Amino acid sequence: MAFQLWYTNYFVDIDSDKTVDPKNIEGISELGEVSANGNLTAWHVKSQLHEDDFKRHLNQLLTDQTEINPDDVTVTKGINGGPLSML
Repeated sequence: MAFQLWYTNYFVDIDSDKTVDPKNIEGISELGEVSANGNLTAWHVKSQLHEDDFKRHLNQLLTDQTEINPDDVTVTKGINGGPLSML
């Protein structure tokens, strides 16, 4: 039986005119599996990081590599997922 990893869904809302495609941020894949909406103002991340670690790493990436102010970013923790999430 293969080991199944658990993850948390994080929703990142960006309230800024300075948007960026998250796939262009070096190191973003270390947060987890990232996708974005069409205008790049909302991201979805499936991550194995704890909420505090996730927010700290995201803020550091935004500060170092974009013009997005971390104060303009809202992170919402969604439902945890994994192999038993549908039971």
